Amino acid sequence: MNSMNQDGVLTDTQDRILTISIDRPPVNALDEAVLRRLVAVFEQEASQDTVGAVVITGAWRCFVAGADIRSFADHDAEGGAHPSLRLANDLFNLIEVFPKVIVAASNGACLGGGTELALACDFRVASTEAQFGQPEITLGLVPGWGGMQRLPRLIGRGRALDLLLTGRTVSAHEAWSMGLVSEVVMTDQLPTRARDFARRFAALPPLAVAAIKERVVRGTAENQGQAIRDDEWTFNDLLMTEDAREGLNAFLHKREPSWKGR
Repeated sequence: MNSMNQDGVLTDTQDRILTISIDRPPVNALDEAVLRRLVAVFEQEASQDTVGAVVITGAWRCFVAGADIRSFADHDAEGGAHPSLRLANDLFNLIEVFPKVIVAASNGACLGGGTELALACDFRVASTEAQFGQPEITLGLVPGWGGMQRLPRLIGRGRALDLLLTGRTVSAHEAWSMGLVSEVVMTDQLPTRARDFARRFAALPPLAVAAIKERVVRGTAENQGQAIRDDEWTFNDLLMTEDAREGLNAFLHKREPSWKGR
């Protein structure tokens, strides 16, 4: 299923993989219209049972080069917070706990808000031409869409401070060495590799995938002891599902399981 470009966002579903392409030339900067459209895509198309996993990428040989800088320059701060702050953070929080695996396929510039979008995803696959960075400090600002929280949790405090305080840009290979990306591939291989990467997770039991994603995110904000107690409840809840019975029976009878999502 394909859709026309709506507010700078294209969608395409094939083999249970929903590919979301940000298409706002020349650099796919995220404005309010794009952010609102992405929220709608996740609440509607991505939630369908026909979708097993999601890939987010960018058109024009670019992922997302950041937020719409002009909108910040034109904003009257005395009139209140910039509307994109809450909108983007609500979207990225939604992506982070979304019940299906989301892969960011980073092609070309992935800077500022683009890096923050990629950080909210579960995995990041990059082309050799991809570049990552949080250059907000060079504008006298800080990352406002979660970068200061998600980046150190992913790559460690020291490496995160390096990127946040210098505003420097790193190559795909340096990003891989930091643990920022999972895999680096040639540019022409990126679309296929990202879909293949996502397809592995689309074949997994959906209730367990959703539970793992939620508990990993929620658990990092909890005391470890309490988090483990909450994990026990999650385990017991899943144990009562049809999928758990199917998985256990398939293991005992040495056959492949058939997941139903219930």
